Amino acid sequence: MKPLYQHPKVVLFDHDGTVVDSETIALESAWRLTNEVAREFPGAQYYELEDFVKSFAGKPYREILKKLYPDSLTSLNERDIDRLVAEEEKRAIQRLTIEAKATEGTPEVLSYLRDDGFEYALVSNSSLQRLSACLTSAALTDYFPSEQIFSAHDSLPVPRPKPLPDIYLYAVKCLDAEASGCVAVEDSLSGVRAAVAAGIAQIIGYVGGTHISEDERKSRADGLVSAGAQQVIDRMHDLIDILSATPL
Repeated sequence: MKPLYQHPKVVLFDHDGTVVDSETIALESAWRLTNEVAREFPGAQYYELEDFVKSFAGKPYREILKKLYPDSLTSLNERDIDRLVAEEEKRAIQRLTIEAKATEGTPEVLSYLRDDGFEYALVSNSSLQRLSACLTSAALTDYFPSEQIFSAHDSLPVPRPKPLPDIYLYAVKCLDAEASGCVAVEDSLSGVRAAVAAGIAQIIGYVGGTHISEDERKSRADGLVSAGAQQVIDRMHDLIDILSATPL
């Protein structure tokens, strides 16, 4: 039964590590590629897989490469970077198409929001192709029609990834909403910072993805709060209680 009202709050979900538990899969793929790249272009800072995941969750591969090679303008030219970014995308999508799963509790929360009349959308750094692969593998495509998916890689005239606020501002405009009437759900510092810069009124950190270990959750939660999150959850189901308690 359709609700007779619409909530003024619009819930804007990050994708990787928030709605879909994709970070570990994609970052392991990127780490393997990075080790290959280091043989072709010596001089990169080396990370063990666990530290690579901790350091680069939520960051585009182009940014990762530039952090691995601080002198990237000489070690890697833009053509090299473009080629490697395309290769990372291809490999990640191959794995995500098979392995991506929804984070625990997310399908139930999305069902609740849809049935209770909340408007919601996906706001991500990832390409539309990667998002489609993940949502299909995670069986979430029914929750996110194309008009509710916003990609910093593809939806903007020029890619402007988080922590820049552009994709949030664009999503708010397309949804005919106000930043003051939106809630953002983010698992990364860059995502929280983007939401803060966009003026999103309520920002909820999420630390329930498998890329965040039990030992790391407290420090990650503290970091998200320091970046601007008002609350942090480690169970997606807790989002229902927060939204129900938020004045509309």
